[in-house]
Amino acid sequence: MEVIQSNNLGEKISTWYTKNGRQNLPWRYDISPYRVWISEIMLQQTQVNTAIAYFERFMAKYPDLQTIKNATEDDIYNMWSGLGYYRRASYIFQAKELIHAKFKGEMPDNYDDLMSLPGVGKSTAGAILSIAFNKPYPILDANVKKVISRIFFKKNFEEKIFWNLSEDLLDKKNIFNFQQGVMDLGSQLCLPKNPKCNLCPVSSNCQSNLKSEFPLLSKKSIKRKKEFLEFQLIQKNQKYFMTKENKLGYWANLWMPPVSEASHQKAEIIHKLSHRELNINFRNSNKKPKNIQGRWFHKKELALIAIPKPIFNRLLIDG
Repeated sequence: MEVIQSNNLGEKISTWYTKNGRQNLPWRYDISPYRVWISEIMLQQTQVNTAIAYFERFMAKYPDLQTIKNATEDDIYNMWSGLGYYRRASYIFQAKELIHAKFKGEMPDNYDDLMSLPGVGKSTAGAILSIAFNKPYPILDANVKKVISRIFFKKNFEEKIFWNLSEDLLDKKNIFNFQQGVMDLGSQLCLPKNPKCNLCPVSSNCQSNLKSEFPLLSKKSIKRKKEFLEFQLIQKNQKYFMTKENKLGYWANLWMPPVSEASHQKAEIIHKLSHRELNINFRNSNKKPKNIQGRWFHKKELALIAIPKPIFNRLLIDG
């Protein structure tokens, strides 16, 4: 802690950002609590380069809380099409409903109220408060964690200590520049392998650099459950029959062909989710199953609705 206070690491990071940071990212200008919120939800499971186009498209359709007020859950899912982790879209729908019902259509500016919003955790709340409201709250995404672990040459801090150090590092005179800077530092310079220490503004204070040894944060090993699925491709006159009726909790509210569990056979597509490995096969059919509600979509409409990415990619090939 003493190293941080005596060497003004936070100020160094803020200054570095003003000269070298990615200030052209679309969520880093025209700052509003709403824009910060949407960008943070998108970036929870998505890389920056992928998120840019989706963020710009989302903002073109729903630039603020007023324009998104009457959006249905389907509307938001459709805007999310192809981005994956669709539960985030559901969280946005639930949160905007709560914001209009409980907070008079304004993004809350205090921690407890933000934490009451679906999909908002400590780091997202900290990002909204610090970046949009200029309040001294810490954030702790993967990049910030990496920077902290490198500076202090630790990989197995307790979570509480990471949060305390993130708060202590914070340059309270330049909150916006610091928060963006420390995230850029983690993603652009403090790389897992071959970090660019010669370009880092805090390299002279970094214990990992001084020791020429760079600990990696321990990652929990993930054991994915295997599932075997068969989708029934029902096509007629360049249209596909699609339904939302399925028992797949991870793809709830998404359009897809009728699906059923399948035998353990070689898969045409293997798609990995956070805790599942989906082994997917397809079967062509001309008949719509009985007792299943759905709609026919022309193949040109598929890009406009929310479909699981591996299914969408397969339909493009088939079409």
